[in-house]
Amino acid sequence: MGAIGRVSLQTVIVGVLAGVVYALAWQLGAPMCAPTAASCAVASGGPLLAVQLGGVATALALPVLALRAGLGWTFAVLGTVGLLALNLVWFLSMSGMWTVLG
Repeated sequence: MGAIGRVSLQTVIVGVLAGVVYALAWQLGAPMCAPTAASCAVASGGPLLAVQLGGVATALALPVLALRAGLGWTFAVLGTVGLLALNLVWFLSMSGMWTVLG
């Protein structure tokens, strides 16, 4: 497996783990907000937010892992921008926000 494949696999693992950890904490009813918080989007996010957090974790892990593997800034920046764009499109389509933008 080449460097790109190894970095891709590692970033996917980071994203999946972040999403699963949030989903488990949400499912088990772990307190995620301060007791004095009037409104807490993190506690009411559910599965949609779990996938979104996984995508953001993947996008944050990609440049770090790519630079550590010696793939260079171009790959790190383009890969991260691509992942963030994919994450945004997925979020907008799943949350019904296209109607707000259109």
